[in-house]
Amino acid sequence: MSLTVIEINDAALRAVDAGGILASSPGFALLQGKELRLGAEAEARHRLFPTNSHDKFWHELNLAPLPVRGRIRHHADLAYSQLLALANEAEIDGEVIFAIPGHFTQEQLGLLLGIAGQCPFQATGMIDSALAAAISAAPAADVVHVSLHLHQVLLTRILIRDGEAVVDNVAQVPLAGRQQLLDALMRVANDAFIRQCRFNPQHEAASEQQLYSLLADWADAGAAGEGDLALELKAGGMTHTAKLPFDQLLAALRKPFRALLASLGPLLETPDTGILLDHRLAHWPGALAALSSLTPLDAAAPPRTARPEAVAEACLRHRERITAGEGVRRIRSLPLAESASAPARPQAETNSAPTHVLFRNRALPVDDLPLLNHAPSQPNGGAALALELPGPAATLGRIMLRQSQVLLDCGDSEIRLNDAPVSGRQPLKLGDRIGFPALADELLLIEVSDGQRA
Repeated sequence: MSLTVIEINDAALRAVDAGGILASSPGFALLQGKELRLGAEAEARHRLFPTNSHDKFWHELNLAPLPVRGRIRHHADLAYSQLLALANEAEIDGEVIFAIPGHFTQEQLGLLLGIAGQCPFQATGMIDSALAAAISAAPAADVVHVSLHLHQVLLTRILIRDGEAVVDNVAQVPLAGRQQLLDALMRVANDAFIRQCRFNPQHEAASEQQLYSLLADWADAGAAGEGDLALELKAGGMTHTAKLPFDQLLAALRKPFRALLASLGPLLETPDTGILLDHRLAHWPGALAALSSLTPLDAAAPPRTARPEAVAEACLRHRERITAGEGVRRIRSLPLAESASAPARPQAETNSAPTHVLFRNRALPVDDLPLLNHAPSQPNGGAALALELPGPAATLGRIMLRQSQVLLDCGDSEIRLNDAPVSGRQPLKLGDRIGFPALADELLLIEVSDGQRA
């Protein structure tokens, strides 16, 4: 039976299977009479109709009555409507693993399973999203996962103990969610329009929605570059333009980022604890700089960023453990990948150590071999393995020999090892196969004897 992972994060619920993202929908709902709009469509109108808009039904999943009449009675009804719409869009009718936020209570998980029971799929497992992301990152020491939601940042400390990653502590930061970050940008942008144009966008719902949508698009796109932001609003038959310096936009985010850092500090007291950011927060303008500069952090290394696919990949890879047993269990511990828990194997102790990589009838030594896209060799003339994938020239990863162990460093690339998606550093053995999306041929790890090398 097919398996789909549904990630419950109200910044954007996602349905993902082995082929990639099937559907995505932010946690917004707009009720107007008998009409219910959900996701991006509702977000694009929620400032136009604030009294009819809802964006906390996942954050506060419960059965408390809403002040509305009709088939929508409470937050659980809104959550069901969005989950059903997501399932229909993604055409999900098989098994589902839920990747859930760590702050969900047992009562909320019971509601989620009750909602899922009315959907056209079968819920077979649940796992904390932070744990899945951490497992994909193969941490060598304790790590705090930092994830951005609509109305909070969620901090989850993952301990590495006896070859397992275990959820230890979950802390909510209510002043630093996506909507609080956008509200901070809205205030500084609104002031800029008043100063520069004598125009107040928040006096009219239509111009307020325009401003919100422009800033949301800018922030969600990663705000590439550090130039000034020019915003153009149309109202009353006129066009108003204001320029916002990049530094001024970052200054507006200092307060919510300080709230985040104040909660993050106590979770980093254990020596060598690392920080793993989800991709949503890492892409926000100024987030990485804030984590590095506002307050000194006693972290093991600079913050790392989890790949967008990390949670789903871990769920698919650990499917049997997550879905084992009767009923649906919440998984809060998983065994580490071999790359994180297994000691280096000296070549003298095994006869299966690869010496070369075979690709399209060409064998190259594993000593230090970059995997490059659209590049015949390293700039210094050293050996490299050139691949031809869609996209620009780039370094896709590296195969290297470290202390008699052959390792694959995946970098930020999508790489499959023996048909399973991997990330971080992975140990390689004789016969392993390395593959890339959109590339039919695989790399094969082989052994070449001294006589064959001559």
